[in-house]
Amino acid sequence: MVSNSFAVIFMCFVTYAASQTYQKVTLKDCGSKNVKVNRFDIQPMPILHPGKVTLSVDISATEPIRGVIKADVKLIRTVSGIKLPVSCYIVEGEQVGSCNYPDLCALMQRLTGDLSQDCHPSLVENGIDCTCPVYIPKTALDIIFETEIPKVPEFANWLAVGDMDCNLKATVGNLAACYDIGFAMKPAK
Repeated sequence: MVSNSFAVIFMCFVTYAASQTYQKVTLKDCGSKNVKVNRFDIQPMPILHPGKVTLSVDISATEPIRGVIKADVKLIRTVSGIKLPVSCYIVEGEQVGSCNYPDLCALMQRLTGDLSQDCHPSLVENGIDCTCPVYIPKTALDIIFETEIPKVPEFANWLAVGDMDCNLKATVGNLAACYDIGFAMKPAK
């Protein structure tokens, strides 16, 4: 009996060790029409919350991005090698997880407060004022900036740990993008 228990514990440890988090953001185009992400990186990886991250983005579009961002998000969370599809939940009146978001910018405003009050200078320099609806006047954007990831609310703590595989389909007016994004999250110690 002891040897069976040891074998199970050992296999769990091996599975956990083999399933350590992403070391780098992965990005794969899954059918974007007229928006191309040339570079997307977040450091450190895994993303620590709360904590500072450096975001590096190089994106191009066939026209300026203006309007309401509609997004369809599908999440799969991997913990200890086990893939767990994340459903869409309503938490404190907000959709969380694999959901259809009718206005992603407005959701971010509600969750983080008025973004225009703390709009990063590199965004402002590129004509982005961090208000909703979104307006990005340039068709090519290449920026690197540091930002703060807030403490994850208690109700969402369980979701903010592990490897995340995200399928993101977003539209803004005539623009459409689809990307599979892989990243990892964990709480700061």
